[in-house]
Amino acid sequence: MQDDSISLPPGSHSNILLRLSRESLVELALGWLGNVPLCQPHRVREEELEPEVVLQYILDVRDVYTNYQLKGTPKRTIVERMVYVDWFRGFNMRQAADIEFQNIFDRPLSQKWTSSKVKIISTNNDSNERIPIFHAPAFMKCLQRSLKSLIGSHIHIVQHASLPVVLLRIQLHEFGTKYAASITKMPTARHTYFCAFPTSAQCIFHTPFLNPYQKILRECIETTLSTPGYQVQLESSSLTARSLASLVQLRTTSRTATALGGWSVYANDEVDVSPLASAEAVVADKLARLDEYEKDNEAREQKRMKTIDARFGVRTENVDDDTGNRGDNQEGLDAETALDHVEFRLEDDYDDEEFGDSFTPKVRILFEGPHVFDGIRLLARKGLVDETKLPAWMTGELGVSSGVIANGQLVPR
Repeated sequence: MQDDSISLPPGSHSNILLRLSRESLVELALGWLGNVPLCQPHRVREEELEPEVVLQYILDVRDVYTNYQLKGTPKRTIVERMVYVDWFRGFNMRQAADIEFQNIFDRPLSQKWTSSKVKIISTNNDSNERIPIFHAPAFMKCLQRSLKSLIGSHIHIVQHASLPVVLLRIQLHEFGTKYAASITKMPTARHTYFCAFPTSAQCIFHTPFLNPYQKILRECIETTLSTPGYQVQLESSSLTARSLASLVQLRTTSRTATALGGWSVYANDEVDVSPLASAEAVVADKLARLDEYEKDNEAREQKRMKTIDARFGVRTENVDDDTGNRGDNQEGLDAETALDHVEFRLEDDYDDEEFGDSFTPKVRILFEGPHVFDGIRLLARKGLVDETKLPAWMTGELGVSSGVIANGQLVPR
């Protein structure tokens, strides 16, 4: 069983703590103070004290953080109290996991996520599709057992604060070293891995597999999800995003996952009236449609804007905002469908009419930015792109961030 009490070097998470909100810092501190003795504050002297004295000390510390929240104390003051006073010997593994999870909740674009489809291969000649059963505590124990003989690890599981996914933080350690001895410095991205299991999809979301340690982890995850007679393999679904909410929006069994781009008007009840709606609602909807039809003298520019909205989907915020000036706090950014990296390879056949030759040039198209498809939408609104000639893979309708385009169509590879 893993040891959550192993301490990391003092001050190792100061930079991450400074990125969190004041409310998150106070929430973390109060949560740790309620988890005694694992996360209780450190004392300069380690003499044995009566339980009543220890309890009173913890209550006094709780009052300090509660007052910080009420008085609006600056974040730096709260962080300095946490790092240099109450936990001056360093945070333990459980606290480190809590800090990094809270960073994901507060800053949704702090990690890059990719989606992998859970493909089940039957060894019993059973053609029926199956969905692997995921139980968080059992999965964590089985994954620890699979990793134990290969590499050291620490795993912590939480329910996402706002999304229907279960989050796993897996910290890996050098092969062949003892678990406690390997904790000597701040864990890096090379050794820290995040995985999210949605509650209604046959796929998982995870940070990219970039190094041999994480590739070992991928194989262990496949082994853990497998059952006798059914082997699980993780296949890339050609979708990578900076926001976990984007993957939830595009890959789970929600109404919008299969109604992207211009089809989103149907998922958002913008066109059809629900068969369960009251008669008054149906009449009101028809009257509203009649009023809309009577406005046939609208300007050509307004009609063009409607065409653009039909191609890219319904938006609830001002799309005229300059997305390039938005910071990492995502103020005004549509985090649900934001893709920051989109790459396609064109392999269209080209016929030379003069010489009668035919060849297939390979052209690579790469878009990068806070919200790629929102940027293309903005170009169309400014008249720099013809909205009627844009293919579906440039409007976000296909829900992919990479692929091969042959003769104008996305080709599965």
